[in-house]
Amino acid sequence: MDGIEGILDAEAAAAEEAEADVDPNTPLPAGTSITRGYPRTKNLQVRFRQDEFDALAAYAADQGLPISTVARLLVLKAIAPVDDLRSALDRLETDLAAVRRKALSA
Repeated sequence: MDGIEGILDAEAAAAEEAEADVDPNTPLPAGTSITRGYPRTKNLQVRFRQDEFDALAAYAADQGLPISTVARLLVLKAIAPVDDLRSALDRLETDLAAVRRKALSA
């Protein structure tokens, strides 16, 4: 095989060989994040002004979460059914955190 097919076959063989040598009990490298494995298959690209992005990044840092996780949580809270007590409490907590952030930054 020549060309791209040969390159792909060689890379596949190299990847399989590398995986065969890995001990599954080896600790993960520092900085590795583990996802929950939920079948999230849709992506959404959102544009922010720099100040909006900075505010979102600061909020995410305060929460100890990645920016994309915070954005997803905020969207899911916004579209949650109003009669859901958990959603209402989550919104209350988010609103309280925003008030606290504003009060402390003043």
